[in-house]
Amino acid sequence: MRKKLSWIPEVKVVSNRRLTLQIIREEGPISRAEIARRLHLSRPTASRIVDALEQAGLITCTGKSQPTGGRLGELFSFRDDAGFVLGLELGTREARVAIATLNGEIVSRTSRPLLLETRQSVLPQLSLLVNDAVNHFSEHLVSILAMGVAVPGVVHTTPIPGYVDAAKVFLGLNDRPLQSELEHLFGMPVAMENDVNLAAIGECQFGCAQGHRDVVYLFVGRGIGAGLVLDGNLFRGRSQAAGEVGNMVIDRANLYQGFGTRGCLESLAGIDQLVAASQAAGSPYESTETFCEQAFAGDQRARDVIRTMNEYLAAAIINLVSVIDPEIVVLGGDLSELPHAQELFVQPIEQLTRRHIGDTPRIRLSHLQGGAALYGAVQAAIGVVLNAAGRSDFNAEGMLNVLAEAADVAG
Repeated sequence: MRKKLSWIPEVKVVSNRRLTLQIIREEGPISRAEIARRLHLSRPTASRIVDALEQAGLITCTGKSQPTGGRLGELFSFRDDAGFVLGLELGTREARVAIATLNGEIVSRTSRPLLLETRQSVLPQLSLLVNDAVNHFSEHLVSILAMGVAVPGVVHTTPIPGYVDAAKVFLGLNDRPLQSELEHLFGMPVAMENDVNLAAIGECQFGCAQGHRDVVYLFVGRGIGAGLVLDGNLFRGRSQAAGEVGNMVIDRANLYQGFGTRGCLESLAGIDQLVAASQAAGSPYESTETFCEQAFAGDQRARDVIRTMNEYLAAAIINLVSVIDPEIVVLGGDLSELPHAQELFVQPIEQLTRRHIGDTPRIRLSHLQGGAALYGAVQAAIGVVLNAAGRSDFNAEGMLNVLAEAADVAG
């Protein structure tokens, strides 16, 4: 049985077709009769929906139900080989591309550094990256049904879906309807979301937060941000900027300080603190990795820097937990990939937070590490496909036609 928590791009009305496909995907093999019972549908209605989904190639009959004295019913399962989706993460160090099945299994990965500082450079570079990834995956024509994109900035849903701003690193992404631009460029539907938000979704769907409905994913890198999943849904806030915890003010003295384009917390507790210490004049550390290795071995200077960083992060987590009351806090981003991250960061932070919030929630290191946002982008693309299959005007002429219509509407 598949996991019940499954994030999809928001839709106003979830059709019976969408619900049927979701049940088959998560709980198949399953019969028409059971689908009708679960969704309170008539048997003929359930049969028509199942037949349409089967003709479209999204589900297939995989056997018969157990004998109960009556006629054996056909059992249907989701076809994860009906097509592929593409996940794209515009990371600060490199862009990553994944091609995955409709069940989220990544079958191909590529990566490349990108320079997205100017507006004109964005689309040509992304076009080259995506086309190379698809060609590398297969020499033959493959059906890429949808794309999910993780962006290091605020992604607005209104008034223009997929409008990006506040991208501090890649200035070329700012103040543009990037989602519709990519839909026109690639000719397929695109789901776009902030990278930390999608990292939270990735951890909920494929990582250490599976099975949890209230989750704080804390990204710690050069910047600091949080992805908030509340009651199984991504929380964006009024202006879609929820989770910008890098701006959190930890002490009242900080109210009178300026931090330039950065926030208070990320200036005090970001990975740059380790980078600065490892690169300081006379420093014996060759890199942040060496810095952590030496701290783990007992080097007092390195341990002092990490202790200060942990104190700020613990204060931020205490504040987040006090307001949100999540089941689990996941520490991700660059921090999760550092040597001995469990011993140097997670364990000390847990000890500090217990003084104020007890033993709950659990604090865990990201299982997906730097791949969390990419997994989230894959899940977002899968959601686009499933929503398209559930459209009220769905017919059996083929999934690609439905998706093409969706792309035309979005453009």
